[in-house]
Amino acid sequence: METSKKLILGIYDSPDKTYATTKKLINNGFSVYDVYSPFAIHGLDRVMGIKRSRLTVAAFCCAMLGLSLAVTFQVYVSYFDWQMNVGGKPSLHIPTYIPITFELSILFTAFGMVTAFFIVNKMFWGKNADIMDLRVTDDLFVIAIDVKKSKADMGSLNQLLIDGGAIEVRERTKEL
Repeated sequence: METSKKLILGIYDSPDKTYATTKKLINNGFSVYDVYSPFAIHGLDRVMGIKRSRLTVAAFCCAMLGLSLAVTFQVYVSYFDWQMNVGGKPSLHIPTYIPITFELSILFTAFGMVTAFFIVNKMFWGKNADIMDLRVTDDLFVIAIDVKKSKADMGSLNQLLIDGGAIEVRERTKEL
Protein backbone atom coordinates (compact mmCIF):
# COMPACT_ATOMS: atom_id res chain seq x y z
CA MET A 1 0.00 0.00 0.00
CA GLU A 2 1.22 3.47 -0.88
CA THR A 3 2.26 5.52 2.16
CA SER A 4 3.42 8.69 0.45
CA LYS A 5 2.54 10.74 -2.60
CA LYS A 6 5.00 12.67 -4.77
CA LEU A 7 3.64 16.09 -5.72
CA ILE A 8 4.89 18.97 -7.85
CA LEU A 9 3.87 22.34 -6.40
CA GLY A 10 3.35 25.44 -8.49
CA ILE A 11 3.18 28.56 -6.31
CA TYR A 12 1.33 31.62 -7.65
CA ASP A 13 0.61 35.14 -6.46
CA SER A 14 -2.67 35.69 -8.35
CA PRO A 15 -6.01 33.84 -8.27
CA ASP A 16 -6.49 34.47 -12.00
CA LYS A 17 -3.16 32.84 -12.88
CA THR A 18 -4.00 29.94 -10.56
CA TYR A 19 -7.39 29.40 -12.20
CA ALA A 20 -6.01 29.62 -15.75
CA THR A 21 -3.08 27.31 -15.04
CA THR A 22 -5.30 24.74 -13.32
CA LYS A 23 -7.59 24.74 -16.35
CA LYS A 24 -4.60 24.27 -18.72
CA LEU A 25 -3.17 21.45 -16.60
CA ILE A 26 -6.44 19.52 -16.57
CA ASN A 27 -6.96 20.05 -20.30
CA ASN A 28 -3.42 18.72 -20.96
CA GLY A 29 -4.07 15.50 -19.00
CA PHE A 30 -2.30 16.26 -15.74
CA SER A 31 -3.81 15.03 -12.47
CA VAL A 32 -4.32 18.03 -10.19
CA TYR A 33 -4.23 16.70 -6.63
CA ASP A 34 -5.56 19.90 -5.06
CA VAL A 35 -5.41 23.69 -5.19
CA TYR A 36 -4.69 25.56 -1.96
CA SER A 37 -5.69 29.20 -1.61
CA PRO A 38 -6.28 31.73 1.18
CA PHE A 39 -9.83 32.29 -0.14
CA ALA A 40 -12.26 30.59 -2.50
CA ILE A 41 -11.67 31.02 -6.23
CA HIS A 42 -14.97 31.20 -8.09
CA GLY A 43 -15.48 28.37 -10.60
CA LEU A 44 -12.37 26.40 -9.63
CA ASP A 45 -14.40 23.55 -8.18
CA ARG A 46 -16.18 23.04 -11.52
CA VAL A 47 -12.88 23.10 -13.41
CA MET A 48 -11.42 20.46 -11.09
CA GLY A 49 -14.57 18.31 -11.30
CA ILE A 50 -15.39 18.45 -7.60
CA LYS A 51 -18.93 17.26 -6.91
CA ARG A 52 -21.46 19.31 -4.99
CA SER A 53 -21.34 18.80 -1.23
CA ARG A 54 -23.87 16.51 0.45
CA LEU A 55 -23.73 18.61 3.59
CA THR A 56 -27.24 19.92 2.84
CA VAL A 57 -28.61 16.37 3.18
CA ALA A 58 -26.94 16.08 6.57
CA ALA A 59 -28.44 19.43 7.58
CA PHE A 60 -31.92 18.32 6.57
CA CYS A 61 -31.58 15.03 8.48
CA CYS A 62 -30.37 16.84 11.60
CA ALA A 63 -33.24 19.34 11.36
CA MET A 64 -35.80 16.56 11.04
CA LEU A 65 -34.28 14.77 14.02
CA GLY A 66 -34.53 17.94 16.11
CA LEU A 67 -38.11 18.55 14.95
CA SER A 68 -39.27 15.01 15.69
CA LEU A 69 -37.60 14.94 19.12
CA ALA A 70 -39.12 18.32 20.02
CA VAL A 71 -42.65 17.31 19.02
CA THR A 72 -42.33 13.88 20.66
CA PHE A 73 -41.08 15.34 23.93
CA GLN A 74 -43.73 18.08 24.04
CA VAL A 75 -46.59 15.71 23.25
CA TYR A 76 -45.39 13.26 25.90
CA VAL A 77 -45.01 15.92 28.57
CA SER A 78 -48.18 17.90 27.87
CA TYR A 79 -50.55 15.01 27.19
CA PHE A 80 -49.30 11.83 28.85
CA ASP A 81 -47.01 12.80 31.70
CA TRP A 82 -48.11 16.13 33.16
CA GLN A 83 -51.44 17.41 31.85
CA MET A 84 -52.22 20.97 32.86
CA ASN A 85 -55.27 23.06 32.14
CA VAL A 86 -53.85 26.44 31.09
CA GLY A 87 -56.57 28.94 30.21
CA GLY A 88 -58.94 26.23 29.02
CA LYS A 89 -56.65 25.23 26.12
CA PRO A 90 -56.58 21.59 25.05
CA SER A 91 -53.61 19.44 26.12
CA LEU A 92 -52.52 18.83 22.52
CA HIS A 93 -52.48 22.43 21.33
CA ILE A 94 -50.06 22.32 18.37
CA PRO A 95 -49.49 26.12 17.92
CA THR A 96 -47.86 26.27 21.34
CA TYR A 97 -45.26 23.71 20.16
CA ILE A 98 -44.01 25.81 17.23
CA PRO A 99 -41.36 27.99 18.99
CA ILE A 100 -39.66 25.10 20.79
CA THR A 101 -39.86 22.89 17.71
CA PHE A 102 -38.25 25.61 15.57
CA GLU A 103 -35.49 26.28 18.10
CA LEU A 104 -34.59 22.60 18.55
CA SER A 105 -34.56 22.08 14.77
CA ILE A 106 -32.07 24.94 14.40
CA LEU A 107 -29.97 23.72 17.35
CA PHE A 108 -29.74 20.16 16.05
CA THR A 109 -28.93 21.44 12.55
CA ALA A 110 -26.11 23.66 13.82
CA PHE A 111 -24.48 21.00 15.98
CA GLY A 112 -25.04 18.30 13.34
CA MET A 113 -23.46 20.42 10.59
CA VAL A 114 -20.37 21.18 12.66
CA THR A 115 -20.00 17.51 13.58
CA ALA A 116 -20.52 16.34 9.98
CA PHE A 117 -18.03 18.93 8.69
CA PHE A 118 -15.31 17.78 11.09
CA ILE A 119 -15.94 14.09 10.38
CA VAL A 120 -15.99 14.47 6.58
CA ASN A 121 -12.82 16.60 6.54
CA LYS A 122 -11.06 14.32 9.05
CA MET A 123 -10.37 17.25 11.37
CA PHE A 124 -10.13 15.36 14.64
CA TRP A 125 -8.85 16.62 17.95
CA GLY A 126 -5.06 16.43 18.09
CA LYS A 127 -4.54 15.95 14.34
CA ASN A 128 -2.04 18.36 12.84
CA ALA A 129 -2.88 20.10 9.58
CA ASP A 130 -0.71 19.22 6.58
CA ILE A 131 -0.03 22.60 4.98
CA MET A 132 1.64 22.46 1.58
CA ASP A 133 3.33 25.84 1.98
CA LEU A 134 3.05 28.20 4.96
CA ARG A 135 2.64 31.18 2.65
CA VAL A 136 -0.68 29.80 1.34
CA THR A 137 -2.37 30.87 4.59
CA ASP A 138 -1.37 34.47 3.87
CA ASP A 139 -1.28 35.55 0.24
CA LEU A 140 -0.10 32.80 -2.13
CA PHE A 141 -1.84 30.04 -4.11
CA VAL A 142 -0.52 26.50 -4.58
CA ILE A 143 -1.40 23.98 -7.29
CA ALA A 144 -0.38 20.44 -6.32
CA ILE A 145 0.00 17.97 -9.21
CA ASP A 146 0.17 14.22 -8.58
CA VAL A 147 3.23 12.95 -10.44
CA LYS A 148 2.26 9.26 -10.62
CA LYS A 149 -1.24 9.83 -12.03
CA SER A 150 -0.12 12.36 -14.64
CA LYS A 151 0.56 10.94 -18.07
CA ALA A 152 2.84 13.65 -19.50
CA ASP A 153 6.56 14.17 -18.84
CA MET A 154 7.98 16.37 -16.09
CA GLY A 155 9.66 18.84 -18.44
CA SER A 156 6.38 19.86 -20.04
CA LEU A 157 4.75 20.06 -16.60
CA ASN A 158 7.41 22.41 -15.25
CA GLN A 159 7.28 24.52 -18.41
CA LEU A 160 3.48 24.74 -18.22
CA LEU A 161 3.66 25.88 -14.59
CA ILE A 162 6.31 28.51 -15.35
CA ASP A 163 4.45 29.74 -18.45
CA GLY A 164 1.34 30.12 -16.28
CA GLY A 165 3.15 32.61 -14.06
CA ALA A 166 4.45 30.45 -11.22
CA ILE A 167 6.82 32.29 -8.90
CA GLU A 168 8.21 28.98 -7.65
CA VAL A 169 8.04 25.31 -8.73
CA ARG A 170 9.19 22.60 -6.37
CA GLU A 171 8.71 18.97 -5.43
CA ARG A 172 7.16 17.70 -2.19
CA THR A 173 6.35 14.31 -0.74
CA LYS A 174 3.10 14.09 1.20
CA GLU A 175 2.67 11.37 3.81
CA LEU A 176 -0.73 9.64 3.65
